[in-house]
Amino acid sequence: MDRPLAEFVDMLRYSDVPVSIGEALDAARTMELLGFEDRGLLKSALSQVMAKTIDEMENFDRCFDQFFTSETSLNFKDNSENEQKPDETDVEVELDPVDEKGAPPPAMSGNGEGGGGGGGEQQSGEQQMPGESAPRSLTDLLEQGDRTELTLAMTAAADRSNLGNIILMTQRGLFTRRILEEMGLNEVNQEISDRKAEDDEAGAEDLGNRLSILFDAVRDMVERQLALTSDGKNNQFRQDILKKVRLSNIETRDFRVLREMVRRMAKRLTDMNSRVKKVKNRGHLDIRKTMRRNVAYDGILFETHWKQKEKDRPKVMAVCDVSGSVASVARFLLLFLHSMNEVLPNVRSFAFSGELGEITDLLNRHGPEEAIPQVIEEYGGRSTDYGRSMEDFKELAFNEIDSRTTIIFLGDGRSNGADPRTDILKEIKSRAKRVIWLNPERKSVWGSGDSEMLKIAPYCTKAEVCNSLTKLELVIRDLLKTS
Repeated sequence: MDRPLAEFVDMLRYSDVPVSIGEALDAARTMELLGFEDRGLLKSALSQVMAKTIDEMENFDRCFDQFFTSETSLNFKDNSENEQKPDETDVEVELDPVDEKGAPPPAMSGNGEGGGGGGGEQQSGEQQMPGESAPRSLTDLLEQGDRTELTLAMTAAADRSNLGNIILMTQRGLFTRRILEEMGLNEVNQEISDRKAEDDEAGAEDLGNRLSILFDAVRDMVERQLALTSDGKNNQFRQDILKKVRLSNIETRDFRVLREMVRRMAKRLTDMNSRVKKVKNRGHLDIRKTMRRNVAYDGILFETHWKQKEKDRPKVMAVCDVSGSVASVARFLLLFLHSMNEVLPNVRSFAFSGELGEITDLLNRHGPEEAIPQVIEEYGGRSTDYGRSMEDFKELAFNEIDSRTTIIFLGDGRSNGADPRTDILKEIKSRAKRVIWLNPERKSVWGSGDSEMLKIAPYCTKAEVCNSLTKLELVIRDLLKTS
């Protein structure tokens, strides 16, 4: 795949247009077939390959227009006979490959491949072919005002400087300097100093002015690239951080972003587990199905069919402490579970701080995002009593627990000195398939103060710390994998 196309695919992915590897390869074939002569046709064809929804189409159009077209202004004003007219000083550069195979433009057409102060010298490892002219230095390009070759040199230097990796506003000066040094900034500065030493103030001033124009053009290129990539990369960076931050430390303004992240995680896990899993028992031939499928062959067994065992969907009961800081974790656990109705259709949810109550109907009727604040308001804000909550849970759901049931308790195990009724938890474990206890507190504080976790943990199949989206996703993934 060509590098410009790979960078365009990265830009689309950062802009919420998920392009798969297969779609990227299809896009490469499309570009090879259509070429770049008809930009509108290319845009339409690539959008059909890469964008799947209306929102993705809008993002694709914006990314395409930003990525493949850019303007660079190099306004050199000469008093020579060949001075350009005012309307010819702006050069529009189409940032697309020009050869028929869709390869990127050559870094420079024999015109200053030198960088890092090399001025017109060839980089190590490159050899001048017989009959080719020597590369032109940046000083020559500036003095002659060759805007086309300067623009090509800028593009090549930006590529060598990895400008596509820019993310932060504070990196603009760094990348501007790198690009200028790749083009031959040190050699130009030395030439200006030499002219001043030779009392050629006019020549030094003219070259300095031209270097300033080039500096402005390079800075504009850097800022355009920053505009292309910063939003998507910053959003991705922010989401990566939010995945690992303790949910109890999440600010209210980040809830909307986290809800969207949970929905995407749930969708990904749903897609991975939406098909009915079947385990083939190769040793058991299904005689009836085999005979029925081979009737068309006069009973000759061309096709054999083996007995299959379907996996049952797990029954899940989520019991959530919604008091204090635990409420923020409960919010996203419930959102996660109820966003996966396709693969977890039998989820029953309970909430408590003191008294426990079932909230399944409320979540189903209003949806998690609207119902969860009501749940926290109704059941939260009370003195936590795990013993009473266990008694209420046993009364409401104990008879429904069987060998297919996974019970997830979410709480810090702090019962304010009350008996946590681990005897009830022991009974629950004996009936259920699994009992998972998720605690947002680190293990080093389990058992400290009024924490009853050291008494609770022995009666759980698994008791572990869960205080971030990443850990929450791992818990749900494990639940689906082992169901």
